[in-house]
Amino acid sequence: MDVTVDAGVTVGRHTHPGIESSYVMEGGGLELPIEGQPTRLLKAGEAFQIPPETPQAGGKAANAKTRLLINYIVEKGKPLAKPV
Repeated sequence: MDVTVDAGVTVGRHTHPGIESSYVMEGGGLELPIEGQPTRLLKAGEAFQIPPETPQAGGKAANAKTRLLINYIVEKGKPLAKPV
């Protein structure tokens, strides 16, 4: 997926039924709180991976539009995400 998070927008806490692998294509200053890990501040050119069923969210809103390339590996028929 090609996902754009606009400046000033936060992403609600949620999980995915499979692995999420993401790459920050542009923008930056995106906080990524993942349960059980220290919160990371991601910038263009950085990547991250989140294990299945691990609660995550968008932390403090970015000050600029951030564009992500996201790959999900999930079992067919399961919802891509669910709120926590």
